[in-house]
Amino acid sequence: MDTSSAPGIAALASAFPAQVLGNAELYERFGYDPGFLERKIGIERRYVCGPDEAVSDLAVRAASKLFEGGAARPEEIDLLVVCTQNPDYKLPTTANLVQHRLGVPTTCAAFDINQGCSGYVYGLSIAGAMMRANGYATALLVTADAYSKVIDAEDRDTLPLFGDGAAATLLRAGGAGRLGAASLGSDGSGANELIVRGGGSRHPAVEGRDDRLRMNGRAIFNFMMRQAPRSVDECLARNALRRDDVDLFIFHQASRYMLESLRTAMKLDPERVPIVLEDGGNTVSSTLPIALERLGGVSALRGRRVLLCGFGVGLSWGSIVVTIAG
Repeated sequence: MDTSSAPGIAALASAFPAQVLGNAELYERFGYDPGFLERKIGIERRYVCGPDEAVSDLAVRAASKLFEGGAARPEEIDLLVVCTQNPDYKLPTTANLVQHRLGVPTTCAAFDINQGCSGYVYGLSIAGAMMRANGYATALLVTADAYSKVIDAEDRDTLPLFGDGAAATLLRAGGAGRLGAASLGSDGSGANELIVRGGGSRHPAVEGRDDRLRMNGRAIFNFMMRQAPRSVDECLARNALRRDDVDLFIFHQASRYMLESLRTAMKLDPERVPIVLEDGGNTVSSTLPIALERLGGVSALRGRRVLLCGFGVGLSWGSIVVTIAG
């Protein structure tokens, strides 16, 4: 496949539940210091699924926006990848449900990847590789999570961070946002630092099991500070680039404090490291595409080089360069 037909991001869309969990309610419930959530966490509101709302609903809503906006037609989709850690069911995969509900042809390859905050980078790398290997012209990568389904409503350290949401990314051969080489990694020795223990084959969901999200925030912060810069520099090396060659570094939108700490440690100018999580919070695998969309998408970023970096549950990390044609 020549450069002009290499896989690239063509369009983006996001979707959120209607229910809002605002800071006023959290201040009343937990008694934080005034302004703490806005100043330290950087989040003003997060969106939460209702009792009858599932991840596939968010995924379909985001993808439908692309179709309704004319970016693609369902019959064009050759590959559908859904990245989620909160599938509708243990089986079948959420991708099969989304494929059917969207009216995507049965000739489409469809599957899930269970990946968290690094999932968008993993998904781009997987979809791009499959497009090259199989000659697919059009792919749809959907990231969707509803951590509200697994968060302890009384956990004052975790509840304010996460919001439910989804993003749909259309990839086309020759798309404007050309995908470069990715740097991917994992360290399972840190699996316990961010985990839902109950519900899997190790601890099936039964009465008394811990089926709520547990996070060691300090350990995750230390991991990010150690691994994200390494991932960025390894990715740049694979693409024969330097930090000065990148216009924007978009990191997983975990919290304002984490992003500002990372930006300072890496000596990056603030205008090159956008922070856009005030509306929606940490949406796990969707923070990177939502950030891209809120910055105007590929049409607004033409002629710029963007590095995307995700990190978190697994522990896992990934960085990829997206060069947007002018």
